[in-house]
Amino acid sequence: MFCTNAMNSVQNAAKRLLCLLMTLAVMMSVIVLPASALADSTPGTTNAKVVLRKEADKDSKALQTLPEGEEVNILGTKGSWYKVGYGSYSGYIMKKYITKGAAAASRSAEKIKALGSAPGIMRVGDETSDVLKLQKALNILGYYDGKLDGKYGDGTTEAVKKYQKANDLEADGYAGWSTVTAIFGSCSSNTLTTQPEPGSKEAASTTSSSSKKNTVSSIAEIGSAPAKCELGDRGNDVIKIQQALEYLGYYDGVIDGKYGNATVAAVKAFQTKRGMKADGIAGESTIRVIFGESAASSPSSSKYKTEVLDWYKDNVSRVIPKNARFTVKDVATGKTFQMVRWSGVDHMDAEPYSDEDTATIKSIYGGSFSWRRRAILILYNGHVYAASMNGMPHGTTTINNDFDGHLCIHFKNSKTHGSDKIDPDHQDAVEKASKATW
Repeated sequence: MFCTNAMNSVQNAAKRLLCLLMTLAVMMSVIVLPASALADSTPGTTNAKVVLRKEADKDSKALQTLPEGEEVNILGTKGSWYKVGYGSYSGYIMKKYITKGAAAASRSAEKIKALGSAPGIMRVGDETSDVLKLQKALNILGYYDGKLDGKYGDGTTEAVKKYQKANDLEADGYAGWSTVTAIFGSCSSNTLTTQPEPGSKEAASTTSSSSKKNTVSSIAEIGSAPAKCELGDRGNDVIKIQQALEYLGYYDGVIDGKYGNATVAAVKAFQTKRGMKADGIAGESTIRVIFGESAASSPSSSKYKTEVLDWYKDNVSRVIPKNARFTVKDVATGKTFQMVRWSGVDHMDAEPYSDEDTATIKSIYGGSFSWRRRAILILYNGHVYAASMNGMPHGTTTINNDFDGHLCIHFKNSKTHGSDKIDPDHQDAVEKASKATW
């Protein structure tokens, strides 16, 4: 009897010890859980120029150098380091160089405010500047990582839904008054949406592709005459030409500001009808016939004075801020394309705006990407600046544009990534660009 009781006591003690060991094992598994296993992320902002490293070690491989004020997603912790997500990169930054929470949210609010006045309501199928502004804001907030193209498609809808769910709004995917106000602080009454209210009879019988946008009821409604435009050009001047040709009955395509084959055909048709040389180029004579004798009285190149900015002294980062979209003209070929500034501390890092822009860059370099420096002009906010660029994709990608990375744009006295020195080839190209005109 005594032996039996003793045996039971030993067995119970063993069971208790086993339970204790299992509990400790579970606790240890939580303690050593790698940062990458943490599901949630927290916004953070760098408070100094820092290096993103592959591992939580000062001697680990450097993945990227981040400027002060750059936003990251904090994925977890490892000792005195945060594991963070930055664009397509995932790595480690010391905790003391990251500000969490409210400061990061305030930084996001500042970036969204810098986008300008609040947009109006938007619907699936819209293709407007308001949609582009919405995409940029959702990208800043970490909900949208698609192409910044101003098209309210599936990607934008899903991003809006994610934002709505996270902010206790009805997750219907529509950027209505409540959603726009939550993101931008207000909602414009001058909405650009071309789509009907969801659920209405009009919505049931209308598709996103059937609506006409940017049409005019007279040439006078267009305003001032555009500058010379030709195949490959983009922007407001092209929109004006498309609007005028549609009003006159020569163009029935999308008024999207892209001078493509349809616009060329419309210009040729107009020129043929008026007995002009049918070259498809909306030059001075063609613009004068369309918009009146006072239009296009001087070559478009005389509109701008080429300016030379010193990267540091003129604080180019403020002149052309992050997320700015601008037009680039290659001095040698005259070809133009759109780019978006991504980042850059000692020079500008930028990405082609679309796959069409990537194709133009590739054609400028003879069909393949290259590190070769080229003299360029940058048109932004009514000014033209002399600069130099290479054409090789490298590093971070944030835009779906057929360009796997970003490229570097240099100004007077800007420096390279690796050597931290002024590159003489870039400076020669900037000098060459300074003598060119738009």
